[in-house]
Amino acid sequence: MAVKVLRVDGMRTDTRTAAERAALEAVEGRPLDMSVDAVLAAARRQTGLDDFGALDFTERLGLLLAEVEADGNVWRASKATFVDQCVRAAANRLLIQHYWNEYPACLDAPIERPINVVALPRSGSTHLENLLAADRRLRHLPVYLAAQPAPNPGETAGPGGTDPRWARSDARWQQLSRNEIFAAMHEHSPDHACGENELQVPDFASYQWEWMANVPGFRDHYLTHDQTPHYRYMKDVLRAITWQHPSKGRWMLKSNQHSEQLGPLLAAYPDATVVMIHRDPVATIQSLLTMRGLALKMSQKQPDIDAHVAYWVDRPERMLRSYLRDRHLVPAEQLVEVHFDEIVGNDVQAAAGVLERAGLEVTDDTIADIEHYLASHPRGQRGRVVYDLEGDFGLDADGLRRRFAFYTEAFGVRSEARRGDSR
Repeated sequence: MAVKVLRVDGMRTDTRTAAERAALEAVEGRPLDMSVDAVLAAARRQTGLDDFGALDFTERLGLLLAEVEADGNVWRASKATFVDQCVRAAANRLLIQHYWNEYPACLDAPIERPINVVALPRSGSTHLENLLAADRRLRHLPVYLAAQPAPNPGETAGPGGTDPRWARSDARWQQLSRNEIFAAMHEHSPDHACGENELQVPDFASYQWEWMANVPGFRDHYLTHDQTPHYRYMKDVLRAITWQHPSKGRWMLKSNQHSEQLGPLLAAYPDATVVMIHRDPVATIQSLLTMRGLALKMSQKQPDIDAHVAYWVDRPERMLRSYLRDRHLVPAEQLVEVHFDEIVGNDVQAAAGVLERAGLEVTDDTIADIEHYLASHPRGQRGRVVYDLEGDFGLDADGLRRRFAFYTEAFGVRSEARRGDSR
């Protein structure tokens, strides 16, 4: 099968048509209420519910809204989209709290010995997560349940018993996947395995918000506050999902954020198997910069690529330094480390090795499950994205490798050839 090659053009320039820019400018003067009260009121109207639970989240919501509102380089239309995202998160918080109130026993649902991939974004973590989740003895967090963990009160299944949340998630994916570069870089279909940190979004915690807007002030708040309460919130949301969908399978989870939050992660899941993928930071960063850069180009009036580069080179460095600092917190028998080239070289063997380390026997069924996933998700099926680290972002690969030598030398991480990678 021929693989389509995809590339982002004009990362440093505004490539909108005159008509597209005129449409954005036409709404610049429209009023937009970016207050906490407006977001909470909209969430109440949307759900018909009123109990948000503990209200400490409003401080974090206020930080996010104020920072986006104050950014003069962001289109008003993009600010309105961000408000919508906040409303959706607040609505989810109401629905989750309602579910906890209706089914208090769900908070006792056991979550034992989860397998949690903690690797950096764009390091192959989603691919490994999906390989492991293919094992019929495990269960994973699908996109549609991460997007709405608790059901709407009184909502019934659609035709054929389809969960309305699945249908809504599928509609969003159909819209998102019209951008073929995004679709090639990050599948987000309803049943695809999803990052667990999305369960912290209704708590207005998590580094996930950094992917939704340019919010360095919020990042600083997140990094200087203990995240353990938000990890407990996340686990309680996962318990609600477990209660709705009973299964004997162990949870297969993933969150790139966990690499810099090993303490809070283990406070929530003391018996977790922690899986770290080691990959050449240059490959990770060029993919990350491109993926986040796509959203940046859409939201900013003039793409500020230099600030974008400074931010998203710094973030992986912080995450890796935190991982090195806290790695000792993970009991040796619960820590699995694998190199990216091992996964690419032999997906099945790499996944089987992780499962064995997690205490799961590798059987013929195990191999069949993984091979079935690979056959149904061929590499490059949506295209292969190629990158231009120097041309798009003004970065020198050798200079980056020197900056990250503290990490690559510690774990024997090999340099990758310069190529596109849709994983």
